[in-house]
Amino acid sequence: MSKNVMDYKLLLDMAVFAGDILMQNGAETYRVEDTVYRILQKSNLKTVQVLVMMTGFVATLDDPTMDSLTVVRRIQSHGTNLEKIDQVNQISREFCNDELTLEQAFKQMKALWKEKEPPKIRLLAFALLTGGFAVMFGSNWAEAIVAAVVGLVGAVVQFSCKKGHMHMFVENIVCSLSVAVAIGFLTAALPGTYDTDLLIISCIMPFVPGAAITNAVFDTLHGDYLSGLARAAEAFVIALAVAIGIGMGLFVMAAVLGR
Repeated sequence: MSKNVMDYKLLLDMAVFAGDILMQNGAETYRVEDTVYRILQKSNLKTVQVLVMMTGFVATLDDPTMDSLTVVRRIQSHGTNLEKIDQVNQISREFCNDELTLEQAFKQMKALWKEKEPPKIRLLAFALLTGGFAVMFGSNWAEAIVAAVVGLVGAVVQFSCKKGHMHMFVENIVCSLSVAVAIGFLTAALPGTYDTDLLIISCIMPFVPGAAITNAVFDTLHGDYLSGLARAAEAFVIALAVAIGIGMGLFVMAAVLGR
């Protein structure tokens, strides 16, 4: 009996790691609930329950032959990393198809949970993203370079805000403000003329809550109305913060540079 309980505890821990990773990296509520439920079903116990909400989830294993096991996990931060979501899906599929043992799946899931994104990768991604959007919106090569440089500035500011555990709303204001100010000073210092509107639109794209809006629609269509409304509210708050930050940046540009 002791060994079985230990196995069930390990299974529950592995499922919680999976749910934690998925929620922190932008997965839909339906995906989180389905993944955790499928993993826990491997226990073959009578009762398997999973309740997922925007701010956390509850998972329970119960059976007449044992004491119930319940874990409540509060999710403190949200981001977007589709690669990690795909890796969790791959590990859970291999485990559910008996291609991995419980111990192997637990070790892989725990290692993925501990894995941190290298700051250099985020810097490069921001530069490529903002420069790429500038090109897509019809910029010339000079504007694309400026957009890439401003993307680096935005990434550095965001990294500093996250390191300082700044509130999400304030973080997005500060990042958007820094982007607008950087665009103003760069376009004023460099020779030539630049489309400021195009640069601003290109450089705020990494902060636009596209994943939150998509997940809000997806969760609502799957009947998770509470999570859908919560994600829609999150998207609105982020968009509002970005708009406030850009507005403040434009005000600073007008006051300091007269433009």
